[in-house]
Amino acid sequence: MGRLAALVLVAVAGVLLLAGPAPAVAAPASAPAELGAVKERLDALAERRGAPSSVSAWWVDLADRTVVLALNAAPRDSRTASYVQEAREVDASVRVVEGVAAPTPRADPPVYDLVGGDAIRVNGTRCSLAFTATSESGAPRLITAGHCTTRGGDVTGANNAPVGPVRSSVFDRTGDWGVVDVGPGWRATPSVAAEGSTTRSITGTATAPVGATVCRSGSTTGWRCGKVTAVDVTANYAAGPVQGLVLTDACSEGGDSGGPFVSGSSALGLLSGGTGDCTTAGGTSLYQPIDEILATERLRLSTAG
Repeated sequence: MGRLAALVLVAVAGVLLLAGPAPAVAAPASAPAELGAVKERLDALAERRGAPSSVSAWWVDLADRTVVLALNAAPRDSRTASYVQEAREVDASVRVVEGVAAPTPRADPPVYDLVGGDAIRVNGTRCSLAFTATSESGAPRLITAGHCTTRGGDVTGANNAPVGPVRSSVFDRTGDWGVVDVGPGWRATPSVAAEGSTTRSITGTATAPVGATVCRSGSTTGWRCGKVTAVDVTANYAAGPVQGLVLTDACSEGGDSGGPFVSGSSALGLLSGGTGDCTTAGGTSLYQPIDEILATERLRLSTAG
């Protein structure tokens, strides 16, 4: 090696020694571990405050080195705005993204049967379901007593799951019945609860003369039978008279209102009112004939077969 080349090498080495070792490159603020910590803080925020329904999800986006807070199209309110602001204050890496649909569980929702005699609740009052039917367009309906549905509102089943809103209600001189829309999660059946835990399938309608044996089902006293003692009865209730009822010596109690009266497999009507109880002898029940309801409301009774 010539003297000139040697001098150049010595000079370069000296510069390197004076400069010291090359500095290490700093880890970016959005390293995966730090992003994970930010995501955990969003988890804690949701645990503490409860994420509003307008927030769909949140996750670490490694490609963009951000933490995504995804929002859907649900109506925004002050709670949502406050939550988004607080989420953004967690860390500068939080990125809000609009238009991400909210996820839903993929399990099949339960479907419950509507059976005559089962309990329903309207505005906190327990009554009983009589029969199910369909409208002219094929939409499912349930029928119960009108004095149970006079205030309208939403109806729930025995399991407190929502059934649907009251569609129409009659409790006056002309009769006593209510019709309720049946929403998703319910199956309209042609059955009524009978003896023990059995059910009885309904195949049509009928009228019962004086002396005929009839049975009724209700959510308080269950299955009870008796005989028709009078027809075309006007009951003078405290709210006013109701015409066209059928009087029987089958007992009933509070909560049985709206429950079905049947003869064999034929629907007769629904419980309107009565006297006494099922503990002592002498109780009576009045029922609203079903055929009048079906004709007036333009309904088709749900039947077996």
